[in-house]
Amino acid sequence: MRRREQSRRLRRYAVLPALALLLSVGLTSPPAQSDPGSPQPPAAPESPAPKSPAPANDPGKASAYAETRPEQFDIVIERDVPITMRDGRVLRADIHRPAVRGTQTPADGEFPVILVQTPYGKSVGNSGLGEMSPYLVRRGYVGVIVDVAGTGGSEGQSQLFGTSEALDGAEMVEWSAALDGSNGTVGLLGGSYLGIDQVFTAAAVGPDSPLKAIFPIATASDPYRDLFVAGGIVNLVSSVGLIGGYFGLRTFTPFAERMSDPADALRLSLEHGLAGIPFELTTGIHALTDTGRVHDSAYWQERAPQNVLDKVVANDVAAYLVGGQYDVFQRGEPLLYSGLQNAWSGRSVWAPMEPGQQVTSRYQLLTGPWDHGNQGSTVDLDAIELAWFDHWLKGVDTGITDTTTPFHVQEPGGASYSIRNYPAETAPHQRIDLHPGTQLAPGAPTATTGQQKVHYRPIALSCQRALVQWSAGLTRDLYEGCKGTGLTKPQAGDVAYDSGVLTEDVRLAGPVGLTIQARSNVAQTVFVTTLQSIAPDGTITDISSGALLGSARAIDPTRSWTVNGDGLALPYHPHTKAAEKPVQVNQMTRYDIEIRPVFETVPAGHRLRLLIQTGDTPHLLTSPLRLLGSLLGTYTVQNNAVHRSWLELPIASGSLPAAAGAPESSDPLVAALGALLGSLS
Repeated sequence: MRRREQSRRLRRYAVLPALALLLSVGLTSPPAQSDPGSPQPPAAPESPAPKSPAPANDPGKASAYAETRPEQFDIVIERDVPITMRDGRVLRADIHRPAVRGTQTPADGEFPVILVQTPYGKSVGNSGLGEMSPYLVRRGYVGVIVDVAGTGGSEGQSQLFGTSEALDGAEMVEWSAALDGSNGTVGLLGGSYLGIDQVFTAAAVGPDSPLKAIFPIATASDPYRDLFVAGGIVNLVSSVGLIGGYFGLRTFTPFAERMSDPADALRLSLEHGLAGIPFELTTGIHALTDTGRVHDSAYWQERAPQNVLDKVVANDVAAYLVGGQYDVFQRGEPLLYSGLQNAWSGRSVWAPMEPGQQVTSRYQLLTGPWDHGNQGSTVDLDAIELAWFDHWLKGVDTGITDTTTPFHVQEPGGASYSIRNYPAETAPHQRIDLHPGTQLAPGAPTATTGQQKVHYRPIALSCQRALVQWSAGLTRDLYEGCKGTGLTKPQAGDVAYDSGVLTEDVRLAGPVGLTIQARSNVAQTVFVTTLQSIAPDGTITDISSGALLGSARAIDPTRSWTVNGDGLALPYHPHTKAAEKPVQVNQMTRYDIEIRPVFETVPAGHRLRLLIQTGDTPHLLTSPLRLLGSLLGTYTVQNNAVHRSWLELPIASGSLPAAAGAPESSDPLVAALGALLGSLS
């Protein structure tokens, strides 16, 4: 029964966010100090790290616990409850209460409250990521689902995670804790927009709040970098999806939420619609004209959850994150984990976690082979939510915090494991070079010359996972159907570098950096890169991808993750207007490209491929102004001992074959000559 209910929820999990988009078009891990009860790490140094596999603390334990917690109640719902806020605005909520079985009579007793804040309409959007889970209510929780300001039946102006919305969340926590039938403790639940709101609310509540735990699903750390752009190139699907989807939902849901008062519904619809001018319309114009919000700025920084993670920790709010390896927020979900763990340890939320760093099970992440529309579809997410909230809101020892490796991975092939740090200390980055003959192999090239040409195409139609990822999963079947066609292969103007056939499984686990050195005949370049697995029968499966606009190539070294000397596992680009600079025509230029993190094992017998392209239609949009600067572009990608190009791969086990006909490392004299020539070029 539980699995059927969860399956129903998951099918509806991202219906409204996805429709918004469619409107546009075994690691080893050392043990850690686990301290679920304290916001500060213990002072004692941790023990040396043993080299043994860490089993995943997952679903199995939570499911076993859930079997001891059958449903006890029915549900009674109080609709459209008005809530007067600090400035006189009226928000509206539905309250879902446990009821005596077989009746609509509220059950006696006091219960924890689960608060859901949605922009999709508390009844229209009461599905999927915006759903008030009946599973929890039937097991002794009060559920409150509220229309955030400027949406549904609530007054005010939509802020898209602005400061006012965070303060509203904190006020709603206090209101929920004071409800009749509340035991005074509150948890937050939901995904996507609702997950982001959870983080901001947890940061705004202050210390000693009734808010004890949150459960953000499919949540960004930085909406600008995770969703709106890729390497400075606007994500067309998501930006137009925001314009069309959020505007439409916000404008028309008042008629569903305020059916009892048509005049008020009309008033709210007009007010919500007018909010499209400062939000969606402005964002769309900026994307097309290459101005304003197309660059990072205070507007986006105010809306980046990573900036407030230290406050979440200071407020003593526990968080269980759920993310997907094909989610639109694939980049950001592990960064939320590392940021929370770093904040707990008194370190920068922007830094990579250190080898041997102590961790706490107060902050956990479960990531699996899921897109935005099927989060948690291969695990019992209901059971995990129950175990998490029973622990933090009811004081029950559910076993959910009994882990020293709080980062839980389920791979596409079904293997699961847990690690401690991100990046994983058990998956050190290995440099894999681009070699002459379009080979991908460890060791520097020995030849002092060698390059491949990439030709710019403004439209690049191919069958890639981006179809699924950026449509929030709605085109999943389309991708599976086109995988066996020629559209998966490199197109004219593309370049593909392949490894030799793998002689053993290669497990990748963490962020991937790509450094390309190239010359261009034009002042604007566009690189779209995809890591792929090539099966023995030639089937091509995308693993992950990344992109970079040439003029946005500047690096912020204080937020970039350095490996292997001059390599970057996670390059951080400022993406401000001031940081942009044109590409110097026909000059050697270095491009550091962030490929979104990978948690996947490439089987023996397969080959690993790096595909270099110049477009990804309809995912990425080159604005008209940038398009003019890119036309007729030809880039010569270097793959030689003088100007190396390489991947930084997080390899937990296995290895890639050496380049055919070449030693594993370059001759010292050749390397010295290459360095000399490089310094003169």
